[in-house]
Amino acid sequence: PAQIYEWAKRADPAFIERAWGGIIILLIFLLTMNTLAVILRRRFERRW
Repeated sequence: PAQIYEWAKRADPAFIERAWGGIIILLIFLLTMNTLAVILRRRFERRW
């Protein structure tokens, strides 16, 4: 996240595109990990 912030501060349009790409990749990674956690929690949840 810190590197993306540094890229976004630069005036060069290529850095803006990199910042957007980094943000999208991090969001996809976050959603994937969250979905995996929900699936694993439901699968291994104990029923009393």
